Amino acid sequence: MPRLGLGLGLTMGGNILGVGLSAEALAWEARIVANGGTILPATLQIFDTHFFRPAIANGNILTELDRLNIYCGLNGFEIAARTNIIKSAHFVTPVSSPTFDNDGYKSAGTGYLDLNYNPNTQGVKFTLNSAIILYGVKNPTFTTQYRAIGSNNGANVRSDLQRDGVGTSGFLNSTVTLANATKPTGNVFSAIQRTGASALKNITNTTETTGSVASISIPNFNMFELCLNFAGSPLAPFDVISHTYSACGSSAFDYVNFRVIINNLLTALGV
Repeated sequence: MPRLGLGLGLTMGGNILGVGLSAEALAWEARIVANGGTILPATLQIFDTHFFRPAIANGNILTELDRLNIYCGLNGFEIAARTNIIKSAHFVTPVSSPTFDNDGYKSAGTGYLDLNYNPNTQGVKFTLNSAIILYGVKNPTFTTQYRAIGSNNGANVRSDLQRDGVGTSGFLNSTVTLANATKPTGNVFSAIQRTGASALKNITNTTETTGSVASISIPNFNMFELCLNFAGSPLAPFDVISHTYSACGSSAFDYVNFRVIINNLLTALGV
């Protein structure tokens, strides 16, 4: 490889200062290109340094998800934001023109995202009694209800998260809600996790609320984001606050260390 006088590698072929990109970062870039998009080399390097490499080293992050989209830090590169970081499936479709900018996606009133992910038929890591749904939101409000992500079969069997005046509320393969009455500011991590037939956990940043809520079945509908998929149709209130990322996977997913890694990435991206 050509080198400068100080022994530093040139920026070329996916390398910056002689540091090669991880196979996972390169695979994501290839999926972005296959979907018709691009990503700046410098941005991909930031993702590799601050997200891919620490996530790979962890061992229970990328391996425990069916889908992960990081929407923020990609202004001008929307296809990259819509491309699943985990595998080629589940390329996100914007519906009714949600707003996309460097903070991610938000609804302007009726816009939302079809995640093209039905955990009932396409869930590999996400199963009835081992599952997690999560999303990041920037400077959220907790004064009115917003439906953030998920689906409902129309008979109130639900897999979703929402925010309201209480804090966060989550349903996971059940008809019963589990609330978490914390209202943080800044870049907020929100998740609902199931670790067994009755064990449920609502997670907002480092605050966790556990409960015993029986699982029933997984709704057989695509998950929507910025609203709820109610038996095939978007259910308001749409989320007008920016979502920075979202993911779905198994309860073995290491959300504690993911939260640290993703926050480091957001800082590096200036979000």
